[in-house]
Amino acid sequence: MNTTLPAPIVVGVDGSTCSDLALDWAIEEARLRGAPLRLVYVVDSPGPRGAYGYLTDEVTTFGEDLLAGARELAAARQVPTTTAIVCDDPAHGLIREAKEAALLAVGSRGHGGFHDLLLGSTSLQTAMHATCPVAVIRPRTAPDPDEGRRIVLGVDGSPRSAAAARVAFELASLRGVGLTVLHAWVGSLSEATAGLDMQDALEVRARMVLNDALAPWLSRYPEVDVRKLVLKQTAARALVEASAGAETVVVGCRGRGGFASLMLGSVSHALVHHAACPVVVVHE
Repeated sequence: MNTTLPAPIVVGVDGSTCSDLALDWAIEEARLRGAPLRLVYVVDSPGPRGAYGYLTDEVTTFGEDLLAGARELAAARQVPTTTAIVCDDPAHGLIREAKEAALLAVGSRGHGGFHDLLLGSTSLQTAMHATCPVAVIRPRTAPDPDEGRRIVLGVDGSPRSAAAARVAFELASLRGVGLTVLHAWVGSLSEATAGLDMQDALEVRARMVLNDALAPWLSRYPEVDVRKLVLKQTAARALVEASAGAETVVVGCRGRGGFASLMLGSVSHALVHHAACPVVVVHE
């Protein structure tokens, strides 16, 4: 009999409000998957010679108390846990802990090891460099009563976009919510197809990209209510706007076309900073 446990959900905790949101999200995700939860407290505290690995008794006690409280919350929802106190750069420590994880969850801002979300901060660095999907847990606005709870997926036809589609369908199925799949495009004259009006050609191509992205998953997840949305708009703006009232937004960490490389101003970066709900950034 195969008794292998599902890969764990890893969450960084530091006692901040955003960290608490991430913890709650991760506990629910682990419960839905039937997966264990790994609670990680990272201390950004180099030793006397600048090498990581030095912990004071005060820091250790604080971390243990923090993890004990998190374990109690998880136990109340019947989620098994393991814990770790890590002395390292926060992003590096979490990425290392999540090497074998199904998903890594972090708060959008924090204190102590999880400092404010600026370029180079824990949330952004983990979203860029982790090998598993990273959920950056931003506060969620209330869903539109007419729309209900929905996950938003951004697609562009790239391999990472395809990986994002797999994660988004899985999340929607686990939560019993709908899925809105969005492809945003901004055309140029050079992209027009000969013999067709430029706008018509680009609109047709955009819908083909969207349909191709959905094709592998519709039959696997027939229970998921899927809505398609094609917008002539930058992908970052379209997805940030669509995040209002959404359950979660899911995107690939890099892409092509509207999903440019993850740099300042890119889609993933914009969502991590500005989305009105949690953001899951998916790597191939």
